[in-house]
Amino acid sequence: MLVTGRPVDHTAASGVSFVPRRLRLGSVALTAVRAAERDPGFLARWHDLERRALEPNPFLAPQMVLPAARHLGAPPSLRLVTAEHDGRLVFLLPVIEATPHALAPVPPGVSLGRLGLTGLRTWLHPYCFLGTPLVDPDVDLDALWEAVLGELPVLRARPWLELPKVPVEGPVGRALQRAVATRPARHTSLGARSFAHRRPSPTYLAEWTTSKKRGELKRKRRVLGRELGGEVGTAEHGRTASGDAVSRFLALEASGWKGRAGTAMAVRPGHDRFLREMAAAFAEDGRLLAFALGTDTRILARSLAITAGPGVFGLKRAFDEEFARCSPGTLLDVDLLAWFHEQPELAWIDTSSDPSRADADVYGDRVEIGTTVVGLGHAARRVPPLFAAVDAARDEVRRRRPALARQVERLRAGRSRSAQ
Repeated sequence: MLVTGRPVDHTAASGVSFVPRRLRLGSVALTAVRAAERDPGFLARWHDLERRALEPNPFLAPQMVLPAARHLGAPPSLRLVTAEHDGRLVFLLPVIEATPHALAPVPPGVSLGRLGLTGLRTWLHPYCFLGTPLVDPDVDLDALWEAVLGELPVLRARPWLELPKVPVEGPVGRALQRAVATRPARHTSLGARSFAHRRPSPTYLAEWTTSKKRGELKRKRRVLGRELGGEVGTAEHGRTASGDAVSRFLALEASGWKGRAGTAMAVRPGHDRFLREMAAAFAEDGRLLAFALGTDTRILARSLAITAGPGVFGLKRAFDEEFARCSPGTLLDVDLLAWFHEQPELAWIDTSSDPSRADADVYGDRVEIGTTVVGLGHAARRVPPLFAAVDAARDEVRRRRPALARQVERLRAGRSRSAQ
C-alpha cells in the first residue's frame, strides 16, 4: 500500500519474514463454497492462510465469506479460486461470473451477458471493501499469478478475470501488474481512500487538520457534554460484549435516514443475520472491535471494525442524527486515532471508505486502489477494447445525465400545465 508517498511494509510491521521461495505449485482449482464449508480440512487451511496472508484482508476470511454467501444472496456461480502447495493453501479468491457492469455500469436494459460477454470477477458483496486475494507470504508471487492466470481459462472458459479494489502499491498488486504486462489487460484507478499509518508520536491530527478545525471539534465536544450533562468519550466493547454491541449498532443505524430509506442492515432481509454471524465469528478470535461515543446516559455514534495482522479495517458506522450538528461521527474518528496509538501491536488503519469521501475524513494518509481486468484464453485480445468501450459509454451517459434530467423535468412540467 502507499500512504503519503511511502510504501507500507505489512510483513515487516507484523514481524513476518517475507522471503519468497520458488515453490512448485500444486493444481489451481475452482471450489464451490458449499463444498468448502463441508470440508473441515479445507476450512482449517483457509483460516490459516487468512491469518498469515502476505497482505491482510479479513473481507476474504471464511468468517466473512461464508455468512455473506448464506445471507446476502450469493450468485449461483460463486466459486473459490485456490492454489495449493504440498497440501498447504497458498492462494484464495472468491469469484463469480459477471459482465463488465461492475467496472463500468452501462444503461439499464443493455445486457452484455446475452451476447456471451461474461467473464469472472472477484465477488464483492455489499460489505466487502477490499479485493486483495489471500496469498501465502512464502510463495513466489510472479509464479503464482502465472499459474492462476494460466489455469483459469482451462477450469472455466471465460474471456477475462476482473480484480477490483486491489491496492496498487501492495506486493500482490505489483506482482499482478508484472503478470499482466505481457497479456491483454486494462487497469483503472478507483482513487485513493483514507488511511492512517502509525507515527512515533500521536501527531495525526496536527498533520492532517488545521488548528481551526481541531478547535472546532473540541468546541463541539464541549457543547455535547453540556447538553448531555457528562463527559463525552469513547469505549470499546467488541471483545467483551460483542453480541450486545452489534444489536445496539443495528438499532442506532435503523433509527436514522438509512432506516427510513430502507437501507439499514436491520431492515434489509438477511443483512442483520449476516452481521451477527460474521461479528460473532470474528469475536471468537478476539478480532471484532466495537466502539461507542457518548456519555453515561446517551450514545451518539457507534462503529464496527475488524483486526487482521497489524491492521484495523473499518466495517460500519452510525450516529445519532439528533446531534448531527456536532459531528459525532468525526469525534468518534478522533477518539479512534487516540485509541489506535495506544495499541503498539497495530501499525495502520484502513478506513474501507469510498475514495470520494477521503477529503471529508480526518484520516490524512491515502492508499490508492484499482481494478485490473486481464484477458484469458483465445478471446483475450478483445477484452481491453471491450472494457474501454464500456467505460466510454458510461462516461458519455454521465456527461449527458444532467441535460437528460432537465429535459425530463421540462416534459413533466409541460404535461402538468396541459392537465390543468
